Amino acid sequence: MKTPQRILVPFTHGQSGSALLRRAGEIAAAGNAQLLVVSVLDTRSAFDLDGPAGSLPGERAARLAPAEQQRLERDLARHGLGPAQATVIWGEPRAALAALIARWRPDTILCDGRTRRMLPARMEDDGPALLRLGGQGAFARLAGYFLPAPQA
Repeated sequence: MKTPQRILVPFTHGQSGSALLRRAGEIAAAGNAQLLVVSVLDTRSAFDLDGPAGSLPGERAARLAPAEQQRLERDLARHGLGPAQATVIWGEPRAALAALIARWRPDTILCDGRTRRMLPARMEDDGPALLRLGGQGAFARLAGYFLPAPQA
């Protein structure tokens, strides 16, 4: 298997985000790869416009982006990923990530179940490899107990 040189990590804060950052650090250290950790601010949410002075979702996301950038950089520093690039994008998550993937051209995308749903549904055959962390949470273990995987 080819060692990835550029790894994209769609990031959400919380326990699954920490697991993604730990795994990304292991992969990057082993292969001397570039990491781009991206946080996506979803603008699809319905924001109530407050008359003519109301803010549009993109404007609100643009105001929230600097604070999110600082939070993301703190998370990277906490996990020892100082050399990794951190960026915040906003818009509809699938479209925003598809544009970022086309522009940055990663070799691998590291995701979990939560962030996989943010990625484009279809990716080109010559596109990045998808490395997914297993979800062995309580519900996944419970589902495995009641619905065991078929034996090959």
